[in-house]
Amino acid sequence: MDSAELIERLRREGGFRLLPLLGNTGQVAGVHLTRFLPGGHLDVVQAWDERWATYARLPNALDTATPFLGPVGGTIRSGPFSRVVAPLLPLQSGVVG
Repeated sequence: MDSAELIERLRREGGFRLLPLLGNTGQVAGVHLTRFLPGGHLDVVQAWDERWATYARLPNALDTATPFLGPVGGTIRSGPFSRVVAPLLPLQSGVVG
C-alpha cells in the first residue's frame, strides 16, 4: 500500500483531517493529519515522505500556567510512514512497512 492509499484510509476510516505540511520556504513539504479522540486526546501525524513520519497522541488541554510549553505525557513515534501509521488503522494482512 502506497502513501496516497494510507492517507486516504486515515481520512476515510480513521477520521483524520488533512492539511499541507509547509517547509521553511512556504512550499508543501508533506502532510499534516489530525483527529480529536473521545476522552480529550489529539492524534497528530506529520509525514514528509514514505521514509519519514512522526506520530504523537497528546492530551487536548491547555496548561494555563505554561501556555507555550508543549504538552507533557503523550505518546510519540517516528520512522517510515507505513510503520508509524500501522497501529492507527487495522491494515490488511500481509502489508508490511
